[in-house]
Amino acid sequence: MACKKGMHPRNPYRDKPPDFTTLAKKHAEFRSHCYIAPNGKLLLNFRDSDAVRALAKILLLEDFGLNVELPSDCLVPRVPQRLNYILFIDDLIKMNNLKDDIFGIDIGTGASCIYALLGAKSFKWHFVATETDAISVEVASNNVLRNGLEDYIEVVRVEKDRMIKDIVRDHPTAHFTFCMCNPPFYEQEESEQKFTYINGKVMSNKNNSESRRSAPHSATVAKINELSVYGGEVAFVGRLIEDSLVLQKSVTFYTSMIGKKSSLSVLKKKLRRCSNVRFGVETLSQGKTQRWVLVWTFHPDLKLSTIVKDCAPLEIPLPKFFTKGGHLSAWMKQVLSHIDINFEEIDNGRLQCEAIRNTWSQQRQKKRVFMSSMQANDCDPEPKRLRLSKLDVGVSVTMGVGDGRDSFADVGNFNECLSRRCASSCERRDVSVQAYVPSVADIHSAVRFRIDWPDNCSVLMLKWIDGSRQALHQISQYIRNQLQKINKNLVGY
Repeated sequence: MACKKGMHPRNPYRDKPPDFTTLAKKHAEFRSHCYIAPNGKLLLNFRDSDAVRALAKILLLEDFGLNVELPSDCLVPRVPQRLNYILFIDDLIKMNNLKDDIFGIDIGTGASCIYALLGAKSFKWHFVATETDAISVEVASNNVLRNGLEDYIEVVRVEKDRMIKDIVRDHPTAHFTFCMCNPPFYEQEESEQKFTYINGKVMSNKNNSESRRSAPHSATVAKINELSVYGGEVAFVGRLIEDSLVLQKSVTFYTSMIGKKSSLSVLKKKLRRCSNVRFGVETLSQGKTQRWVLVWTFHPDLKLSTIVKDCAPLEIPLPKFFTKGGHLSAWMKQVLSHIDINFEEIDNGRLQCEAIRNTWSQQRQKKRVFMSSMQANDCDPEPKRLRLSKLDVGVSVTMGVGDGRDSFADVGNFNECLSRRCASSCERRDVSVQAYVPSVADIHSAVRFRIDWPDNCSVLMLKWIDGSRQALHQISQYIRNQLQKINKNLVGY
């Protein structure tokens, strides 16, 4: 069981893999799936689905005190990998100082209900765990009751293709800290290539085929809905993104496990098209298996990366003209106001700044264009009156925020579009369009930074907070250019 390199630092299996010998001595069922290798080491037959199931049950019991039923026809969770995801969520919570009651949504909890059980048992988080399969809902509910966690976990059956909008609206008094899911990442055609049917709805991976050079090291038995979904994980997570555009800040941060690296580029492109969204990607490893967590939020100040990036401040030497901090602060405010960068004083005249858009690049070109347009306006003749064509088109547009398809969905944003001839004239048409788009409360900044300087005003320091580092370098160059103008004036004087 390869469990070391790349795992979460707090994952107990990172430095101490399961001791099969100790587990076999304590548990007869687990011992029945073990064998002794020629070197005398006790090993587990990972090609046997019953052995994989027995290991998962024993690890949950021994290391977390969880007594969990895992049906033979359901997907067996790999405990170290599931724990990686939970620990990443915990990192996000801690580094953002979210100290209130933590409330999460586990989308597609499965029969094991493992994410909710681990989160509730280890961190006392509350969960709404959703599932579409009736039998899995029953087993998951029993697992919650068996472990005395019914005050922390609510298992809810939902309709197929429904994500989290209904859950959030059915819990109006709860503020959800996060949502998480581990979606099926195969399309049905892919799953049929990699798995064989055991019966009508249960499949097993082709791990015993000698013709497959890259056969999986571990047996997998699961229901078809646990392995594949229409459109694969891209479509599944895409629907979650669309729900988030409606819910916005009703959930602090949205997350999903991603099984195929190729899916990341598609989903990141979709998120880039959305206003007010910030996102990040975290890599999770379990031995040779690698997964990714896509996380996004509508909160501008939420930290999304657990990797601390040390960004040295950009330093700009100052001329001796600035001898007092008050003079420097006043000059900086004038420069920032000229290019529409928002700022506020935080301490001793130092400034915290926010640039909404690029207003500092190509200043000379913008000035030339402006002057040219002014000259052109002086010479322009009076515009002619507009002549309307004989064919008139009347359009009625209704916009709103609701359950209609939003403008960021691939299928478009039209909920209803009706066109009919006007009763009074055959040359006129009345058109009614109804569309839903997500409400936009504010626009995220291009870059946020702090401007600081020592008491002797010898150097200006631009300290990056978040946003585009390239934008900060461009602002730094703009300030240098303004300082050069001051130096030229001083020399000329």
